[in-house]
Amino acid sequence: MNNPLPKIDELYFPLFFQKLLDIIDDCVFVIDHNGKIVLFNQANERLDNLKQEQVLGKHLTEVYQLDEHSSISLQVLNTKKPVVDKYQYYVTLAGYQVSAISSAYPILNNANKLIGVIVTTKNITKFKQMLDFHKKLATPGEQCSPTLKQYSFHDIIGESPLIKMSIAIAEKAAQTDSPILVYGETGTGKELFVQSIHQASNANEPIVSLNCAAVPENLLEGLLFGTARGAFTGAVDQPGLFEEANKGTLFLDELNSMSINLQSKLLRAVETGRIRRVGETKERVANPRIISALNLPPLEAIDRNLLRKDLFYRLGVIMIKLPALRERKEDLPLLVQHFIQKYNYTFKRNVRQIDNDVLELFKNYHWPGNVRELEHTIEYAMNLIGNDNVIKRKHLPPIILDQINSPDSLEVETIVTSSSNHSQNLKSLVASFEKTIIVNILKETRGNVSAAAKKLGLNRQSLDYKVKKYGI
Repeated sequence: MNNPLPKIDELYFPLFFQKLLDIIDDCVFVIDHNGKIVLFNQANERLDNLKQEQVLGKHLTEVYQLDEHSSISLQVLNTKKPVVDKYQYYVTLAGYQVSAISSAYPILNNANKLIGVIVTTKNITKFKQMLDFHKKLATPGEQCSPTLKQYSFHDIIGESPLIKMSIAIAEKAAQTDSPILVYGETGTGKELFVQSIHQASNANEPIVSLNCAAVPENLLEGLLFGTARGAFTGAVDQPGLFEEANKGTLFLDELNSMSINLQSKLLRAVETGRIRRVGETKERVANPRIISALNLPPLEAIDRNLLRKDLFYRLGVIMIKLPALRERKEDLPLLVQHFIQKYNYTFKRNVRQIDNDVLELFKNYHWPGNVRELEHTIEYAMNLIGNDNVIKRKHLPPIILDQINSPDSLEVETIVTSSSNHSQNLKSLVASFEKTIIVNILKETRGNVSAAAKKLGLNRQSLDYKVKKYGI
């Protein structure tokens, strides 16, 4: 006769269950039907920077800054339906910011009555670091085109409506061969979107990128279309980027920096699918998918004669606007945590978060350099932070602190207030605001337009235009 299975005394079951949960790496906690935490394992302690004695017996919303809309646990309490593999960003009351993948399952008794919810969470930081490590070990042949890093839509950080809309359009655009025009301010992630579109559509084909502003005008045509031997001194038979990207993707960044004359040749190549190398009469077939990018709105580029209207209609079949960081500040905590994790790995740091004062400062800053400026700010701070694990105001770049603390910021506020009091229309108000900022930055750079353009997140041409426009 077989021995019966051993039974666990009901009095010791919670202790047994807690010990079992403490062994595993995944975070697990349980709430009862009232939303109070009754089990909380050690992996959760490590992830959330909280102790069991701090959370047991407390309602979920006393421990986390969550509500019924943002908490999958409370959603399951209301619906009795599981929520699986949900990306979660949340902040503990201790101020610790957490990014994770979570699942929540209802706990039902024999009478099908809900008695609680069990939640499992994976800390994705560890997996991301492992992925980054293996990418570094990959052989050159395993990497994508050397002209661009390998990105996908999963690398785009943000939950705001504006960035979600941009991603949704880009994902649909990736399923077609139509030309795409991406536009947004410097630092908004145009290259990230372009690479993601390519990876989602024809990743097996080449992707070649060209920053039109980085190549002298007299060399740009040869680089695009190729050269024939003898076309000019030292010229050899050389295919251009159109041929190299044939059947793949050709990314033309800062298209508005290309001369109007060369834009007409580009239009012909796009419309016919044929090109001529410089110094050659023979036509060659080259039909890459064109994705172009502008750092200013298309209609503004057309008005300023920086973009041919007919080329815009040909290349702007699908247009994707990337929002400025100041337009999606609800994404700041997610982006900050992402960059902290990135530079923790790079610099072998153990930074956990930014100070609440710094987060408020970030929310009030205008971010002229957008996400790129935010990343450089976090990188700067983590170079200076030493053994601290919280980024504080003292760790921030002086340029940000100077702009926030500068009397010029009060001057701008005065302009806005006084203009509003005189019922000035919005267009004039914006113009006054923009002119004041440009004047202040030019003062800081002592009239150096290139340096001022860099601070403002503009190219030199855009700032020259605005200087003339406002008679500065």
